Amino acid sequence: MFSEKLLSILQTLSKVERNRFRKYLLSPYLNDQPDLILLFDASDKALRDDTFKQLERQQVWQKLYPNKPYNDAHLRRLASDLNQMALRFLSAEARSQNPLAEALDLQRLLEKPELKKHLTGIERNISHLLDQVSGQSTEFYLAQFNLHNNIANRAAKNLSATGYAQKLPTADFYLECFYLSQKLELYVGWLLYQGSRVAEKAVELPAGFWEHLESNQFEYVPLLTVYRRVVDCLIEPENEIGFKDLLESLEEQAEHLAKDDLRKCYFIAQNYCALKINQGKREYYRDMFDVFKKIIQKGILLEEGMLSEGIFKNIVTVGLGVGEFEWIEKFIEDYAMYLPAGTRENARTFNLAYLFFYQKRYSRVLELLQNVEYNDVVYVLGSKIILIQTYYELNEILTLDSLIDSFRIYLRRNKVISKNLKREYINYLGFVKKLMGLSGVEKKALAKFREKIMATTSPTHKKWLLEKIDLIASRTKK
Repeated sequence: MFSEKLLSILQTLSKVERNRFRKYLLSPYLNDQPDLILLFDASDKALRDDTFKQLERQQVWQKLYPNKPYNDAHLRRLASDLNQMALRFLSAEARSQNPLAEALDLQRLLEKPELKKHLTGIERNISHLLDQVSGQSTEFYLAQFNLHNNIANRAAKNLSATGYAQKLPTADFYLECFYLSQKLELYVGWLLYQGSRVAEKAVELPAGFWEHLESNQFEYVPLLTVYRRVVDCLIEPENEIGFKDLLESLEEQAEHLAKDDLRKCYFIAQNYCALKINQGKREYYRDMFDVFKKIIQKGILLEEGMLSEGIFKNIVTVGLGVGEFEWIEKFIEDYAMYLPAGTRENARTFNLAYLFFYQKRYSRVLELLQNVEYNDVVYVLGSKIILIQTYYELNEILTLDSLIDSFRIYLRRNKVISKNLKREYINYLGFVKKLMGLSGVEKKALAKFREKIMATTSPTHKKWLLEKIDLIASRTKK
C-alpha cells in the first residue's frame, strides 16, 4: 500500500477541504514543487473511488512519471513533502478560523515606530474581538494577558513612554486568572479521574492556593467562582448542600461562561447525581433530569454539532425513570438526527422501544424490535432484555422461554462480552426463569427469592425483578 501516513491525513479531510488543499498547493508562494499537485491528484482520486487500500507505489509512480524508471527514494520524499504540506494546510485553516490569535500575532509583528497607526488599528480590533467573545474561558484570560503583556513590554522598551508601571497590574491580573482557572481545570480533571480509578501521580495545589483564590480581586471572575463549587462537590460529595450551591452558581454565571466550560460543569453536576443514585438515593433521578433539561435549554447539549449515544441514552433512561414520557418522545424525535450516522437508526429504534415499554405499549415494542438486527453488542443486549420483559408482561411463556434459551447461547458463544458481564446477564436470565414459575408460591418463598435478588451484586434490571415479585406477593394470600 502506498504511504499509509499520507493517505490517513488526507482521509480526515472532507471533499471540500481537499479541494481547498489543492488550491493551497497551486500557490507558487506556498509550494514550489508542481509534482506534489500530481501526487495529490492521484491520492485524492483513490480516496474518492475508495480504492486507496489497493493503491501501490508503482501505480502512483506511473501516474506521475510514466516514462521514467521507478525511484522509491524519490517517491518517498514526495510523499513526505506532501504530508508536511497537508500539516501546514491544517495549521493555516485553524489559524484562519481564529481571528483573535491572528490579531495577537500581528500585534507583536507591528511593534515598529513607523507602523504605529497599523498597530493602533490592530489593538482596537483585538479589543473588539475580545468584547465579542462568548464567555470568559481560560483562552479568554490568556488572550487578555497577551494583549496587555505586549503593551507593557512595548512600553518597557520605549524610555519616553509613560505609564509603564500602570500597565503591569492589568497584565498580571489576567495572567493570574489564566493560571488559576487552568490549574483548577487540571485539578478537577484529576479529581474526576481518581474517582473512578487509581492515579499514579497527583495534581497538587500549592500552599495558600485557596486563600489566594479568596482574595477580593477574583471575586467577580466567573470561571473561578464555578470551579470552586465544582471542587467542593467532588471533594465532599456527602455534603449535598454543595451540589445545590453548584447549581445556583451555574445558573448565576451561565451567561459569563464559555459554552465548553458550562457544558463540562453541568455534566459534572450530572455525574454527582449518578453517584447519589448509585448510593440508593433515587430522588436524585429528578435532579439529574432537571440538569439534562438545563443543558438542553442553554444550547450546550451538542458538541461540534454532534450528540454521543451514551448521553442520548442516559437522558432517555433518566427521563423514563421520572415518568416524563411525552418529553422523552419529543426528545428522541428532535435529537436522534445529531447522533453518529452509523448508529443513528439503531439508537433511535432502541430508545423508542424502551419508551414504549415504559408506556406499556407492548405491541409497538415488538413491532420495533422483533425484526431489527443490531451490530453493536450494547444494543443487542439491551433489546433482548426489553423483549424478555415484554414477553413476560404479555404472558407469552413459550416465546419467552425460547428467547431466554437463545439469549443464553448467544452469551456463551460471544467472545466480545466480558466474563463478568456474561455472568451478570446469565444470573438475570435465571431470575426471570424462576420468576415465570412463582405463581401460587407462598409469601415466605417469595420473600426468600426477593432477598436473593437484593443480595446479588448484579444490578441488571434488579428494580424490574423486584417489582414483579412484589406484584406476585400482593396477589398471594398465604
